[in-house]
Amino acid sequence: MYTPTHTEFINIVPIFPNGRDYKDIIEMSGSEILESVVPRSIIIGKSILGKIPDLIQSLGLKSRVMILMGPITRNVVGEEIYDVVTDQGMDCETIIVENSSLETTETYVDIVEQYKPNVLISVGGGKNIDTGKYCILRSSRRMELISVPTSTPHDGLASPFIFLNNPTEKLIGEIRPPIAVIADIEKILTHPNLIRYLAAGVGDTIGKITAIWDWKYAWRIKSEKYSRFVGGVLENADTLFQSQVSEATIDPEHAVHVVLKALLIAGVLMGTSNDIRVGYGSEHMFSAALAAEIDADILHGERIALGTLMMARLQGQDHKQIRKILNKANCPTRIDELSEKIPSEAVIRALQTTHKMNPMYTVLGRTGLTEAAAWNLGIGSGVINPL
Repeated sequence: MYTPTHTEFINIVPIFPNGRDYKDIIEMSGSEILESVVPRSIIIGKSILGKIPDLIQSLGLKSRVMILMGPITRNVVGEEIYDVVTDQGMDCETIIVENSSLETTETYVDIVEQYKPNVLISVGGGKNIDTGKYCILRSSRRMELISVPTSTPHDGLASPFIFLNNPTEKLIGEIRPPIAVIADIEKILTHPNLIRYLAAGVGDTIGKITAIWDWKYAWRIKSEKYSRFVGGVLENADTLFQSQVSEATIDPEHAVHVVLKALLIAGVLMGTSNDIRVGYGSEHMFSAALAAEIDADILHGERIALGTLMMARLQGQDHKQIRKILNKANCPTRIDELSEKIPSEAVIRALQTTHKMNPMYTVLGRTGLTEAAAWNLGIGSGVINPL
């Protein structure tokens, strides 16, 4: 059994001493200034939800709280957070997030506006966390977000960027990143689909391989801004993560630590660079295109894994090595390995429209793939079977 090296809980991002103004201003070369906003506190540990009231007070936040949670996470985590917050005399209300469509999320915005909280606590997976971000984006009030993940699906738990179904998975906007992230390992381990969500987290993390390539490519071809510091840190972190995947699959608790920290690092680096390209490239654009093509039970990270394999081949990277890493994590690498089967034609159509999902420049260029090229890529990468 894996034994964590930290004590009861750890802060892996230090709390900045300048109160609520937690912008980190870094002077770059020449006159360029990079203004980055990152979480003030990231806490990972066991049985730490009871520390939320103290955290709210230590961050200097007013104690009017609203909790966003799903029907399942309400029973697992949400009610416990509600109890610990109200036991400390804090005002608190809740919202049950049924889905993350833009239309439905607007109703949650109205509820938040009426209650006027100072703190939103988003409990659950990516859907609930992005719903909380969107409520803050649309609100006329200053609010802070505390992210409490109960699974490891993707890096949105710490990043400033918002993705909602509008009607498919698309970038909606960005806000300040969550002021704090609290990840209770015990709660994550109780997730009913733990292994599948861990594998999806691996898929989302591995996607950084192609995202960074696209970012560098746009820098070279189109002179887009590129942070060599952030890119280098992410590449080193991704290399370390890949070396730990095999070990992590032996023990679920160790796997949660490995995947969670990789996702947190990516999310924090997005805030540090203030650029979504840290973790978003042609593989994420394919994920959005596939979601637009077919409504199926496929997790975000699972779509990213498939997209990464194909885009890595197109970029000339070692997609076979990427497949080995994903296989070790039990992450689907072929469409016939998905929990819900999808037709090859849907993948081909998605590949042909991937370049339209975002104006950013990638390996796909401005014109994308022809149908013949899409079939060659899908089959050549092993994502779909030969006809």
